[in-house]
Amino acid sequence: MHTFFDQIAHIEVPWRDRTLYVPIFYQDAGLFGATFLTPLDKVHSLLPSPRMQPLRVTPWHTLTTITAYEYRDSDLGPYNEVAIGFPITVGDKTPSLLADLLRSQNPDLTVYVHHLPVTTGIARDVGVEFANYPKFLAEIDYEKKDDWLRCRLSENGEHILTLSVRKPPIKAAGRSHLHSLTTRAGRILRLELTLSERQMGTSRGRSDAVLQLGQHAISQELCELRMGRPFSAYYVPSFQAVLSPALESYPETTKNG
Repeated sequence: MHTFFDQIAHIEVPWRDRTLYVPIFYQDAGLFGATFLTPLDKVHSLLPSPRMQPLRVTPWHTLTTITAYEYRDSDLGPYNEVAIGFPITVGDKTPSLLADLLRSQNPDLTVYVHHLPVTTGIARDVGVEFANYPKFLAEIDYEKKDDWLRCRLSENGEHILTLSVRKPPIKAAGRSHLHSLTTRAGRILRLELTLSERQMGTSRGRSDAVLQLGQHAISQELCELRMGRPFSAYYVPSFQAVLSPALESYPETTKNG
């Protein structure tokens, strides 16, 4: 029987007192999330490199993405994760993000990962050591009730956020590629997450995503972003994925600054 992982080299890598595999395979996972309109200048202030330019959805707005992942089976074991980031490009201009890209069932996006809390020590340590992902240990709890999906994120019992997404109708979607950017030692690193064919739903209804913020420092930072209405919501009940090591490296600044 052919699988999503057929013919992909799965290389053993010694790490601490155990063996890891590169690339990392996610055999069973799900996700849901939402994007929120955010003023361009607010996002610019959080980007670590002047080469990173937010993608525009209006002349004055970009997006903040908040995605809850449930990794039910992976090379790192089961764990949960919440990714907070911004769609960007590495270049000299601020490009437009075409609306049909977000409406697509299999968009390919490049996202600067700003926060990436996880629920296990190995997921945190591997992400930090291999690619300087901004990971920290947190409590991430999911609830599925009626037509709603909810994720509550806390650190040491302090509420950071609760994201609620109404389940959209799902249909078949092809493979897609999510390019995530981190920084380390003056370089921008690009990694790639390839998602399998799957069932996926998207929505542009303003009432289909609700974000509640706590009093945590990250909550305050998100509040200061002055995020506006939800721009999109999305749901993938089940997928498989392959996470690459760093594939590209760029200097954080150019000769011109």
